[in-house]
Amino acid sequence: VDTKTLGLFLQQRKVNKRTLNHDLSALRTFFHFLEQHYHHKMPQNLKEMSPKFEPKLPQFFTLEQMNTLLATPDQLFEAGKLTEFFWRRDKALLELLYGSGVRVGELVALRMEHVLWDQRLLRVLGKGRKERMIPFGKPALEALQALHAHINTEVLIPNRSGEPLTTRSVELLIKKHLLAAHLPLTMTPHSCRHSYATHLLQNGADLRVVQALLGHASLSTTQIYTHVNIQFLQKVYHKAHPQH
Repeated sequence: VDTKTLGLFLQQRKVNKRTLNHDLSALRTFFHFLEQHYHHKMPQNLKEMSPKFEPKLPQFFTLEQMNTLLATPDQLFEAGKLTEFFWRRDKALLELLYGSGVRVGELVALRMEHVLWDQRLLRVLGKGRKERMIPFGKPALEALQALHAHINTEVLIPNRSGEPLTTRSVELLIKKHLLAAHLPLTMTPHSCRHSYATHLLQNGADLRVVQALLGHASLSTTQIYTHVNIQFLQKVYHKAHPQH
């Protein structure tokens, strides 16, 4: 087998690198079969051939899109499409997702005891059961206070019965508001976290501070947001510079 010709053929198919790796995996499986049954060894080049993945950039909302999403519970309530509980609950949920950058799994586990109200801080148990303290915004504080002035539960963001939400129910809730706001349905609750990090960096936050806020164990995980930030800067440049 001429693996150079094979590699060229695969690349000329103009498919993404994930598909190329899938095709190569199928070929290696075939050669394993040949090696076991007919003693035909796999070419060394085929063993080594592996297109590198480019890092997948996170999906995030622009500031305008984020503001549109945050305003959706108010609009739905005014239109009579949300009850008062769901209006207050959904508003608190969206404000807290964006205002703190917490993961959905972290958010649904939050209880009243995890909030330092006077300091606007959350005590969050993240991955690896590592605890971190993160600030959240005034809009989130006001939304949470408005919610809990009308309910009696220790769950910070509850369902109608006062019990914790599931991550799936949060995903469906976000889809409902995306649809109402005419925003891309490919966005997810995690897009709020991505937006939180991206907007912080766009406004001059230090990368290591963002790392600590997100609860990333490694700075390299946070660095993907610098690629997003570079794209943002390029977009601003090409839009604004007379010699772009």
